[in-house]
Amino acid sequence: MVMTAQNYKKDNILPLLRYSSVGLEMGLCVVIGITLGYFLDKYFHTSPYLTIIFLFFGIAAAIKTIMRLIKQVAKDDERNNDK
Repeated sequence: MVMTAQNYKKDNILPLLRYSSVGLEMGLCVVIGITLGYFLDKYFHTSPYLTIIFLFFGIAAAIKTIMRLIKQVAKDDERNNDK
């Protein structure tokens, strides 16, 4: 199979885009968790407790994102090794 320049760029750029979005995704998970906890604390008057709890939910979501990326990379490596 002859690889054209367009296929070569596509094969190299798509994984880079996926990897670069992970940092943004992780940061957003934590920020959304903290923000949600902060506003719930203001609503229920339970000052730091819900913020801390939702911070941990955000961290758990970030870890889930990392695990999903690791599985995808392993699947891509396995697919590339079969070629």
